[in-house]
Amino acid sequence: MSNLEMRHPDDGQLLRYLDGELGARKARQVKQHLEACWQCRTELQELQDAVTNCVRYRRNVLETGLPAPPNPWTDLTRGFTEIDASLTRKPLQARLAALLPSRPVTRRLATAVTALVVIGAIVHQLRETPEVEAATLLKKAIVAAEVRPPAIRRIRIRTRTREFTRVIGEQVAAAETQQPVEALFRAANYNWDDPLSAKSYQDWRESLVAKSDEVQTIQDPQSPSEECYQIRTQTSSGELLAATLTLRMTDFRPVEGRFEFRNQDWVELTELSGPWNPPAPAVARSQVSLPHPAVAPLNEHAAAPRLAAFGDELQVIAALHNVGADLGDPLEITRSGSQVVVSGTGIPAHRQKQIHDALGSLPNVVVRFSEPAPVPAEPEAPASGTDTVSPEALQSQARIEALLGGRPQFERFSSQVLDWNDAGMSRAFALRRLAQAFPPEAERQLSAADRGLLRNLGAEHVAAFQKSAANLERALTPVLVSLGATAVPQEPAAQATAWQPASEELLDSARRVETLLAVFLGMAPPEQTRSDVAAQLREGLAQLDANLRNCTRLLSRNGEEPEP
Repeated sequence: MSNLEMRHPDDGQLLRYLDGELGARKARQVKQHLEACWQCRTELQELQDAVTNCVRYRRNVLETGLPAPPNPWTDLTRGFTEIDASLTRKPLQARLAALLPSRPVTRRLATAVTALVVIGAIVHQLRETPEVEAATLLKKAIVAAEVRPPAIRRIRIRTRTREFTRVIGEQVAAAETQQPVEALFRAANYNWDDPLSAKSYQDWRESLVAKSDEVQTIQDPQSPSEECYQIRTQTSSGELLAATLTLRMTDFRPVEGRFEFRNQDWVELTELSGPWNPPAPAVARSQVSLPHPAVAPLNEHAAAPRLAAFGDELQVIAALHNVGADLGDPLEITRSGSQVVVSGTGIPAHRQKQIHDALGSLPNVVVRFSEPAPVPAEPEAPASGTDTVSPEALQSQARIEALLGGRPQFERFSSQVLDWNDAGMSRAFALRRLAQAFPPEAERQLSAADRGLLRNLGAEHVAAFQKSAANLERALTPVLVSLGATAVPQEPAAQATAWQPASEELLDSARRVETLLAVFLGMAPPEQTRSDVAAQLREGLAQLDANLRNCTRLLSRNGEEPEP
């Protein structure tokens, strides 16, 4: 529930939540905390990435390295009991000795074989781990580069005999000094168009038949107060024998690279900071000598740049709606001059890419993402009283458990009910955001097609909320009636006559149901005004249903102008 708070869960709780091992109530609390805490959501995403990398390592490295069986599998269960009994309490050294001929050197030979097996396993693990770590870092760097806005970069290139600067991302004629270096990279099948990038490095690395990787942490060469990952890959084939890529730890941006070729040449790349100012075009001498240069007269009637309108903002919201980014993502949409600006803080990299892709086809849209400011560590709250449950809450839970048949049934029931409630609340907030962005006076400025689009978006939110509310009422009504809420609530009246104020009434009734649901399930203290929580909850559900039907009716006038 939104009125419940908890401290930041530790890594163990997040991992158990990820594996589905937490109890329903604790899982519910962690889920609610994650919805409001970007720090913990980022930690959960990192855990998910680590699990994904482990699964991929097992599938792509371990399983692919195992040879195929020479013959079909046969039943080997016969005699296992006798073999296990004969090997009970025998160390590995004794088992190896039993397999070797009976000679005076058997014990020493068995010891040597055991040591070789252990050393081989350690060497294999040390050889494989850097490869997986390097692949993981490169993948993260590629994803970060894909969601990063395109920009022109300057790369300083230094070799044994020359040094020059190259511009990446701009059509600039290549100087003659670049040609020998370009020839080295192209002969090594390394992407010369963008050599200082994780994608180019990964493509070259994956093309190698045999390679070895090293990964270490070093100081940032451009900012000693920060740290970087340094990946070094060596091979014995091809024209490029070794390459090193340095990734900044904060954003996985490549800042340096070194490449060592078979002919003993080496190339070092360094990204230069600061904006790139293109050189001014050359001016013909005849133009300079003109005593009175021709100046184009100002056109006083030239059309000013078109300002972004409500319709432009609506198209952005509709595109975000298609990827579900209007249901909780911390995005802010504003109109600035001729542009619609979409900004967000603390959004994961994969989600940033989805949003960029959704908005890529819309003109005059600027997307800006930033990382949240560091939050100071919260002092530990005293242990006493933090997780205590009031006697009234325990009594409410016990009554519901008795009706449902036990604690496990109560946990499943409460978890499902809270999920339905949360799904409805997300729709209520999304509808209210639409109403705030497009009040009646703004809706009148839209075209008929845009008004239809706006109301279709609102109708989708209401329809999804109605589905969740129907499931909620269907599950709660038998329990509420069993607890004494037998009186059928009177049909409540809806007050609003336009869908914008009706969305506010809907959100108020949804919040009321949410609060009563917390009291009913024993997760919040009861209100002092009334003690019949079951009856109040049934009345709240009836009011919620009335407000949903009123919103549906007001939004159904698709494309019509709103009432003044």
